[in-house]
Amino acid sequence: MPQEAPLDVEVQVEEMPRWRRRLALRVPRAAVEAARRRHVQRVAKKTRLKGFRPGKAPAELVEKRFGQAIEHEVVEDLLRAGYEAGVRQAGLDPVATPDVSEVHWAGDGSLEFSVEVDVRPQIALGRVTGFRVERPSRAIGDADVDRVVDRLRHERAEWPDVDRTAAIGDRVAFDSVPLDQDGEPIEAERIANHVVELGIGTLVPDFEAGLVGRRAGEEATIDVAFPEDHPNPALRGSARRFSITVHAVRERVLPVLDDDFARTLGDFTDVANLRERIRSNLEQEIEEQTEREVQEALVDEIIAANPIELPESLVERYLTSMMADQGGPLGRVPEERQADLRGILRPGAERALRRYYILRRVAETEGLEATDAELEEAIAERARVSGVEPPEIHRRLERAGDLEDLRLHLTMERVFAWLRQNSQITEA
Repeated sequence: MPQEAPLDVEVQVEEMPRWRRRLALRVPRAAVEAARRRHVQRVAKKTRLKGFRPGKAPAELVEKRFGQAIEHEVVEDLLRAGYEAGVRQAGLDPVATPDVSEVHWAGDGSLEFSVEVDVRPQIALGRVTGFRVERPSRAIGDADVDRVVDRLRHERAEWPDVDRTAAIGDRVAFDSVPLDQDGEPIEAERIANHVVELGIGTLVPDFEAGLVGRRAGEEATIDVAFPEDHPNPALRGSARRFSITVHAVRERVLPVLDDDFARTLGDFTDVANLRERIRSNLEQEIEEQTEREVQEALVDEIIAANPIELPESLVERYLTSMMADQGGPLGRVPEERQADLRGILRPGAERALRRYYILRRVAETEGLEATDAELEEAIAERARVSGVEPPEIHRRLERAGDLEDLRLHLTMERVFAWLRQNSQITEA
């Protein structure tokens, strides 16, 4: 229930490790009585008691009749309001849900309770300039261009049927059905006209081995052992027998590398022009990758120079967000392996959080936060690229909650430019 005025409480703060704080809070008797009166009045307005018109029952009678429920609401109200007031008075910035304990009524009618909560780290920066990092040196060679050309040819390969046994690198079209203990097919699990490429790990090893050497029209029975880490929990560590029918064996045929092929890929005049464009794109990618590596090397340096502890709840919440996308690879990790995965991901999560807090603090202390004018300029640039008017881009970003993310991105660009200017970057 909203307070009529900000609550004034007594608060004592004890510092604990890793930015955790323990608050000893006391809500004065006067605030307790005021909250009780409000709750009694609220209940009285919506209560019908025999002998009284709706909402006209005496407060004393209402409190006697509904005292236990009112007492519960009063305590919940005061715990919330008292905690918010205590945090405000102590100047704390919580980053997690508080843990409330030791709730009791004092002898004078005041409400006393304790709260433990993690707060946002307050960072006192040490060294933030004078770092020395090496820029990796890489060159694009003919072999790099050849690999891209080869990939393009593979992507546009044809797959004609061939009259021979299947080998690694071929595609095989087949039906499969698991067999029960009596050798009868389990029709509910039949898969028809499944197509796989042999040798790329799509199938478990035993199944793939059972397809190698088969011809179109051939039927066979194969035994398959499933590994302990199979994605399907029901199959882990199990052994099953399958009946398979091969419908086709197909061989990859690459297109001829000539000028006609180059022109099918886009605005290229010939193979030489294609290779030139590929080299240029690869050089741009290498330059961008090199800049990212320099940037992350600077991050490693500034993190090492400014060690900070992180609230445990921040780390746990970050890990949870990394694994929350059920459609992503982390979201599909079996539940029994989630704890192990969190342990594997923890160092990266802690680095990301230290990166965020330290660089934000650099932006604050050095006056590098993106301005409104820079934000509007970035929006205008997006408008020029997309053909959408700037006000509409602004509305879309605001509706999606991405406006502040864009401001943060611009701020980080300024921070890294400042770090480069104030560090020594040498060529490897």
